[in-house]
Amino acid sequence: MNSQSVSIIVTCGEQQQQLRQLLPSLLSLRYGGDYEVIVVDKMHDKDLEEWLEDMEAQYSYLSHTFCPASSRGLDIQRLALTLGAKAANFEWLAILPVDVNLPSEDWLRQLSKCCGDEVDVVIGMTSRKKRFYWFGKLFRRAFSIFNSTSSIILCRRSILFKSDTHIDKKRLLRLPLYP
Repeated sequence: MNSQSVSIIVTCGEQQQQLRQLLPSLLSLRYGGDYEVIVVDKMHDKDLEEWLEDMEAQYSYLSHTFCPASSRGLDIQRLALTLGAKAANFEWLAILPVDVNLPSEDWLRQLSKCCGDEVDVVIGMTSRKKRFYWFGKLFRRAFSIFNSTSSIILCRRSILFKSDTHIDKKRLLRLPLYP
């Protein structure tokens, strides 16, 4: 199966040091298809913005956006994910937390192999932990699958914006990425 084109979305608030550690790994993935990395800055930090602009000059497939200060009354994580999804150029989105422990250099290739017409969501479990919490009201309670430090989600962009948010369990895969 050919590799899917994927937009990787990372949201960052006060975890700037973790982003500075994660971003080089994301920019040097071993992947057979096209991908882009979108960083959404929830704090709109000037130092982070300057660093990201410097990184964008080196990597054409890196972009960033930010949550405006006027949005502080909203659920900032939900807004950040929405902004990242809207900025994405590809149908498949990889959503991961800034503090994720990437299991290998080819995790995206492993997850994207499962993407096909019969799948809407692939969950890459990076830990043996089984804790899950609601991914967010943005998805209208469509699924309760995201753990901030032990999961990477690969999902279709189109399912995030459709009005019927029910996801058939047959169209959802869980894939262990740990050794």
